[in-house]
Amino acid sequence: MGYAVNSAETSSHDPAQLTKAGELADGQYSERALRNPPSLQALKLQDVLMKNAGGKIADDKWHELPLATFKQVKGFRNLTHEDVVRLFEELRSVTMRHVNNAEGHTAIYGLIAVGRVDMDEGNGKLRYKFDDEFRKIVEQSNLYAILDYRAGLAMSSRYAHRLHEMISFRAARERQMERFTVEELRARLGVQTGKLATWTAFKQKALDAAIDEVNQSSRFRVSYRITKRERRKTAEVELAWEVKEALEDAKKEQEAHSVARKGRRAEAKVRLFFPETGSVKYTDPWEQLARDNSNWDHGKIADAFRSFCSQKGIKLGAKNIETVFVNFCKNQKRV
Repeated sequence: MGYAVNSAETSSHDPAQLTKAGELADGQYSERALRNPPSLQALKLQDVLMKNAGGKIADDKWHELPLATFKQVKGFRNLTHEDVVRLFEELRSVTMRHVNNAEGHTAIYGLIAVGRVDMDEGNGKLRYKFDDEFRKIVEQSNLYAILDYRAGLAMSSRYAHRLHEMISFRAARERQMERFTVEELRARLGVQTGKLATWTAFKQKALDAAIDEVNQSSRFRVSYRITKRERRKTAEVELAWEVKEALEDAKKEQEAHSVARKGRRAEAKVRLFFPETGSVKYTDPWEQLARDNSNWDHGKIADAFRSFCSQKGIKLGAKNIETVFVNFCKNQKRV
């Protein structure tokens, strides 16, 4: 038995913690799963089922959870019997991929093998068994992520939910940054096949939105930078993270209504700043704006723009700094 099961047993006694094997927290959805990835509610259902199983998660057994207890969990209070059944159907259909280098194979597995939902919502129970390969991965794993259970339940998008798991898995590392190809990130966050196909769409609707929510409602502060482009397309980004010193605000956000949290994220959106030093290369969105509107060297255009702003008394964090930069690039292109 690996460390992941031992940690799951320890976390089962703490209502604020949930342990997941690293292979699950950092897993990539299979191509088939990405055609119809699990909804946020299905992912939260998985969290509830794993939390309930605790240290018995790798056992070949039926797990039980009273429906009355399940209905007390935030986000599940108003579900009908049919709603819960459909969530189990959705979770049952999800497949994940685990590349097992030690045994020389790639395993495709499901998150649960079977689920049963009693008709009696007053005294009935949820009964479920985990998939055999799922149990094997958990049982053998020495890698695990300790998640903030309440933060996961508070997330309002599956992208934020998955990003929270990814960062939790990496939180204890000495080097708090890692590079991913855009396709690797898409597969981890669960972006549906054919959706958010361009970097701009993926960035705005998935990555930026997920980072904003994780920064608001979890113990982490996450950022990223573009580290590689291929044929002018973003191919790789570097995620960086840190653990916040004070968690009071994050805990308050976890208890707040999702609509209120969304409103505060919009109000607190960080204003765009032009970099104070260095080149615009690998700096989003400045590199792409420079490419689209000027043929100058990245370092030269950056220095020239900062000099221009200084002469004009324009702050690098001005509200319209992006428009000013675009116009400056276009004017230099005509010179």
